[in-house]
Amino acid sequence: MEVSLVGLPPDLTDRSLQSQLNPVLERLEITHYVCRVHKNKKNGHIVFLSPDDGTKFLNHHGTNLPPGATRGPRHRGSREGSFQTQPPRLTLMNQPVTCRRNFRSVLEFELKNIEYEVKKRQRKPRPEISQSGSVRLVAQELGCGHFTFVDGVRFTFVSEWAHRGQVVVKFTKRNVLLSFDSDSGITEARIPHTTIHEMVWKASGKVALILTSPPEFLVRASNSKSTRSPGPSASRRPALDGSHGKIASHCTVYYISVPLNIVGRSDSVDFLTAMGRIRSADCFHVTQFDFDHQVAGSPGCALPRFVDAIATLQTQLKDYTTKVELPFEVLFILEALVANGYLHPTVVSDLARKLHAAFQKSKKTGKKQFPFSLEALKKLFQGIEYPSPYADTENFEASSIMDYLEQKEKELANELELRDQISGNTENMVKIFRAIVTPTRITLHGPELEAKNRVLRKFPQHLDYFVRAQVCDENGQDLFFNPTISLDIIYSRFKSVLNKGIQIAGRLYQFLGFSHSSLRAHSVWLSAPFVYKGKPEFPKSIIDGLGRFETIKSPARRAARIGQAFSETPFELPLDDCEIAVAKIPDIERNDRVFSDGVGTISAKAIEEIWSRLPQTRGNSTCFQIRWAGAKGILSLDPSLMGRRICIRPSMDKFESNDKRLLEICDVASKGIPMVLNRQLVKILEDMRAPESWFFDLQTQELQRLRGITHTVSNSAYFLKSQSIGESIRLPSLLREAERMGADYRRDPFLRSAIEAAVLRELRLLKHKARIPVEKGVTLFGVIDETGFLKEGEVYVTFDAIRGRKGQPPGPGQVLVTRSPALHPGDIQLAHNVVPPANHNLSKLKNCIAFSQHGARDLPSQLSGGDLDGDLFHVIWDPDVVDFVETFSPADYPRVEPLTLGVPVEAHHMADFFIEFMKADHLGVIATRHMIVADKKEDGTDDADCLKLAELHSSAVDFSKSGVPVEMTDLPKTDPARPDFLAPGPWVKIRDRADLEMDNFIAQDEDEDEDAEGPRHKYYESKKLLGKLYRAVEEDKIWNEEVKLVINGAEDFWEKLIPALQDRVAEIGDVDWQRRVSDAESLRHVYDDKVLELMSQWSDHPTQPLTELEVFVGFVLNKTGSQTNRQRDRSMKLKDEYDRLAARIMKNMRSAQGAPLKDIMSNMELCLAGIYLGSPKRRAGNNPVARRSPDECQSFRVLATSALLSELRMADAAVERLKASSGGFVGVNGASRHLNRARMESSTKPSSKPSTEASAESSKKPPAKASTKAPEQSSGPLQDLTNGRMASMDLPVRGYTMSPLGGYVPSGEGVRR
Repeated sequence: MEVSLVGLPPDLTDRSLQSQLNPVLERLEITHYVCRVHKNKKNGHIVFLSPDDGTKFLNHHGTNLPPGATRGPRHRGSREGSFQTQPPRLTLMNQPVTCRRNFRSVLEFELKNIEYEVKKRQRKPRPEISQSGSVRLVAQELGCGHFTFVDGVRFTFVSEWAHRGQVVVKFTKRNVLLSFDSDSGITEARIPHTTIHEMVWKASGKVALILTSPPEFLVRASNSKSTRSPGPSASRRPALDGSHGKIASHCTVYYISVPLNIVGRSDSVDFLTAMGRIRSADCFHVTQFDFDHQVAGSPGCALPRFVDAIATLQTQLKDYTTKVELPFEVLFILEALVANGYLHPTVVSDLARKLHAAFQKSKKTGKKQFPFSLEALKKLFQGIEYPSPYADTENFEASSIMDYLEQKEKELANELELRDQISGNTENMVKIFRAIVTPTRITLHGPELEAKNRVLRKFPQHLDYFVRAQVCDENGQDLFFNPTISLDIIYSRFKSVLNKGIQIAGRLYQFLGFSHSSLRAHSVWLSAPFVYKGKPEFPKSIIDGLGRFETIKSPARRAARIGQAFSETPFELPLDDCEIAVAKIPDIERNDRVFSDGVGTISAKAIEEIWSRLPQTRGNSTCFQIRWAGAKGILSLDPSLMGRRICIRPSMDKFESNDKRLLEICDVASKGIPMVLNRQLVKILEDMRAPESWFFDLQTQELQRLRGITHTVSNSAYFLKSQSIGESIRLPSLLREAERMGADYRRDPFLRSAIEAAVLRELRLLKHKARIPVEKGVTLFGVIDETGFLKEGEVYVTFDAIRGRKGQPPGPGQVLVTRSPALHPGDIQLAHNVVPPANHNLSKLKNCIAFSQHGARDLPSQLSGGDLDGDLFHVIWDPDVVDFVETFSPADYPRVEPLTLGVPVEAHHMADFFIEFMKADHLGVIATRHMIVADKKEDGTDDADCLKLAELHSSAVDFSKSGVPVEMTDLPKTDPARPDFLAPGPWVKIRDRADLEMDNFIAQDEDEDEDAEGPRHKYYESKKLLGKLYRAVEEDKIWNEEVKLVINGAEDFWEKLIPALQDRVAEIGDVDWQRRVSDAESLRHVYDDKVLELMSQWSDHPTQPLTELEVFVGFVLNKTGSQTNRQRDRSMKLKDEYDRLAARIMKNMRSAQGAPLKDIMSNMELCLAGIYLGSPKRRAGNNPVARRSPDECQSFRVLATSALLSELRMADAAVERLKASSGGFVGVNGASRHLNRARMESSTKPSSKPSTEASAESSKKPPAKASTKAPEQSSGPLQDLTNGRMASMDLPVRGYTMSPLGGYVPSGEGVRR
């Protein structure tokens, strides 16, 4: 039964209406219902699952009609209250609400939604995030500006823009909402709690919100809350108005003034009560402080208007650039300090003058280098605090900043070479500046390592003239598609930025191009003019130098062809130097179809040249994804080719180019990729009549594996190895060896959380994405059978053994072949796997699937329109599913002709297409709609609506090359309810930097103010296979009962491991780790800084860095479910970057293979020093207003421990060599004597006293000088490793004091960094 509610309090949402109705319905013992607020916000309805419940509610709260009157469905022109009725018998928020029976038929999806909501409540009642709920205030002024310290003392808000008039301020569970009436309508600012660094208020009714990034701005039509017209009811804006737009990008402090003698609506509260409730909610930091207020540029304010100050600064920086009076990287940092909201332009201008003076002074002394390194300058982004009442005022003065730089330069002086070695440019990576373009501002970052591409290789001495720009929302995510909000103005801004370019310190960076992957990621390359070989290079000349594109009249197609030069190609092969010839061969064609589309061949000797330039981890591949001149695609081994040759086919050639020097390699088929299912594949296989038991058996097997991972150390180590986590530091081996020494990693919060995070990722992929591993399955690059051995419908599947998986490649027989994304039921086909004879040329291929060149139609094109230019194909050979499926006919869509222009394509056309692609890229929306419709329709993916969606999805995939978008109006309609397997999961948080916690509330339900983020979705319990699989994974139960282990009462991991390591080292010989403290500290500083950089670089939010835990495990945690596509892409690059960093740090701690015992012992001292110094500090003076935590990384000692274990293994081998060279047995003492003699020769006095004597001696006299010098920032106890025993050395050391927690800390702890 449905009951209408008329006259609801304004601005209620579905969630807040339910909160109001809950106590009313609980008194009537009614639980099976849902309620909705209508679009006009004045009316709503309740749907009761049971008619008896509806009748009970109406008996108590219904408004009866006159005797004999009936009310059927309302007709146009009818009015509420046409009959004289009883007064309303329900009151919500002091407002009477009329309740009447609605005779409309209740839709089936609403009943399903009630059942779903009721079951969810029964499983787990949702707790409130905050007991305080929302708080509403009415202000009389809204301002935007910044804080400063007047006269270096008074904390003062300086207003750059103000709106005077009524402003409604609402503090909700996730946002602060500011709204006021304007000429355009109702103007709103939405401030997420996550962007509020601190709220400062004073008792006179003044509040200032210090933000880390700009709010989201909206303008709603004044009647939008009552209109029923279709289309967007609001428009996203870059600022509150035109004047605000001049400063909104830089000024992120918002000020409100609340009159204390005015009472707002009945739901408003008095100011002091409001402040108390906000503080108790604990959503962000709240401080009461009596701050001052000034207006910029006014007679009483010393600061000029921000727009004037920034114009002056930009002129100054441009002058320095033109005259080359400061290095550009310095000017970039200065510009970034303003653009990113760190400092006021006047401070940066003063700082620039001081840096310029320092540079000129340095030149006069004969030094050509700038006196401050880039590393020291980048420290400013860590050292400069947010403006706060209790911040150090010197943070905002140029003279103090110069002192800070000098201090940092001294600290880094001995580390610069090491830093360059560890985090500098490599053969395959170069440092590039980065910009982030959002609806409101442009922030600057870097330089950061980027994989090389053809353009960067061409201009290696001009890398600072290139910028990679990311276009995204303020939170770093893609702009959220919401049919109720127009983004046209925002997209117009983006177009303007790309067409006009970005000014940075006098250089104008203009649109250059983008690769296909960067287009999907909404990232674009820009370049500034420079001189190369005596000629000026502009974006147009750079593009002209890549090839001939003038014949391509489609902006999308031309951009795609140019984009080949921007593809990341980490490896290269100089063809002339290697004497490799290039030949052109024809395509294999039949029935107007190209069977060899995108694949060429390469000889064995040419492959050997490639192998010599690849890391050993890449294996000996026979297939390579390449870029050469204007060609792209795959090169596969052809053993019949003689000499050093590669062969290119016409289907690979995309444009003409004379740049033929290098063969660039994007990827190599070095191993098979473990196959996992996904939701689309599961649904199609279900429709193909695959047995449900097969899916549940695979899922159960994976769940059992995940449940047991944290139960034993062996399971954990095996899991890490299978997931390739910690490869570069041999983490699985570390866990096993530590266990053998009696130390259980589960006693260490950081290591325990690292494994838990990895398990959580797999658990969430299993539940929310149906990513079920298929043991008898693999994912491989596709190639053509060049020999013609395979007949129609045959394939050859070959791969090396896959880590963490059992089994070998399939033998002869039926296999399922598909690729992702798969939406059409015919995207999965059966093929016959054939194994060629051992001496056949086809058998020489490795880690790929070879397709037949015979038949009426090539198989790859039948699988989601695939080809062989680098596509990955999934193969399943499990008879439990292969023997039961029934295939559908494959799709055969006509090729979409590119959208062409009647004029030559210019850069601005391609820039416009880039933004249009962002605007109309609806792949995700179409795929989600397909899943919803397939779940509701009896025929599943074979339903006509699903087939239509599959075709539209294919067109959307081609949009990046055709320029023809899919119109959203073409999508088949469906009711708004979604299957439960699309619902979000519980929130996950990382507390105290390492401890993972799963909250038991659902993110979807959290916010009352859903208008700006799309409507709340309604869910029902899916009866199809995906719903059953989803509900079979109880992630919160598995997490709390199986994964999240709590181990109490045991010895700390490190307290157990370190003495065991000491004993192990003592078996080899005596060590004095303190003589390597300085070296270890340098490594730790470099490591900490680089990890901090990675935390910012690969976060999907511009101002909210990742945690160290996420960097260590190599993936970004999604708080509410499985990763987004962007998070997954960032995670892959993050893992590569961290593995590279860790490997380089380890290399500096490790000995060369076969090194003498003397060198090994020296490095063991370095590792031991690293273990002690790598212990996380407990800093008493940690600054709460710093932008980034200054604490050292917890993972450094993990690396040092792993390096030590490796050195111990090498030491054992060295001892064995000593045995052999001495002609007999050399015992432990003998090995020690060998070592002692070597150390005496290097003038290092060993310690040889027994442990008890050493302890006694240490209490009587000072130890050796090498042991008394404390490190500058020692974090653990200084200990004397005498015969492997620890003896605390409580010695007075200059500049250090004993910590109450044990060990030395610098005497200056708590002073400004």
